[in-house]
Amino acid sequence: MIAGGLIAEGLRLPMFGVTIFFNIPMVIILTLLVGMAVGFVNGIIITKFNVAPFIATLGTMYAARGLALLRSNGATFPNVRGVEELGNTGFGLLGRGAILGIPITIWIFLFIGLLAAFILKKTPLGWHILAVGGNQRSASLSGVKVDRVKIYVYMFSGLCAAMVGLIATSELMAAHPATGATWELNAIAAAVLGGTSMSGGIGSIGFTVVGAFVIGVLNDGMIMSGVSSFWQQIIRGTIIVAAVMIDQYQRKLQARLTLEDRK
Repeated sequence: MIAGGLIAEGLRLPMFGVTIFFNIPMVIILTLLVGMAVGFVNGIIITKFNVAPFIATLGTMYAARGLALLRSNGATFPNVRGVEELGNTGFGLLGRGAILGIPITIWIFLFIGLLAAFILKKTPLGWHILAVGGNQRSASLSGVKVDRVKIYVYMFSGLCAAMVGLIATSELMAAHPATGATWELNAIAAAVLGGTSMSGGIGSIGFTVVGAFVIGVLNDGMIMSGVSSFWQQIIRGTIIVAAVMIDQYQRKLQARLTLEDRK
């Protein structure tokens, strides 16, 4: 909705009596910054006010959806093609364009995936993220700046969410405030199926990508098979619960084996 509004209506400054129209690269940057800002707010609420992460992110999700509706009074920005005279055309290339015959969305996916994998496995920040997820107190006692790490993670999450919104808007060439309303379930399912522990401390970008592919194939398969959208939600929810149950069983089994080895 931020990108759609900037392209369709520009940035209105009533106090100066002007409206600013940005070119497409600037629209993308501003939208990504808004996503990072939402992630920053999440991080501050969780670290500084000690609000449970699930509650904090659930609350900001509803607030963001409300703001998206307010942005256009619940209406759609039906055409985000821009106007040549204003220099804001070309947004469709993000979701529909290709480089070397490969869709730009695939290049973006590869770049973000490789960047995340590099950060997680090859940088101190990545090891700090795993340490905080595994045992926050131990990480803090080891000198890890826990609050800062959490804020970085939520900002990166906001950046990725904003990029998904940009791609979806570009593919549809329209911005609707309800787009992606249930996609959080797919994100959770992909991470869980990829082996990310809901208890923290265990996760892999590569396996998460595999989990995303599984969810994508499953969703497409259900659609092609004519499965009702209601049943699709039930199946996705069941998969998430089953994956978490398996994760908990594996952690208990590992703890039991470790205890027996010590004996």
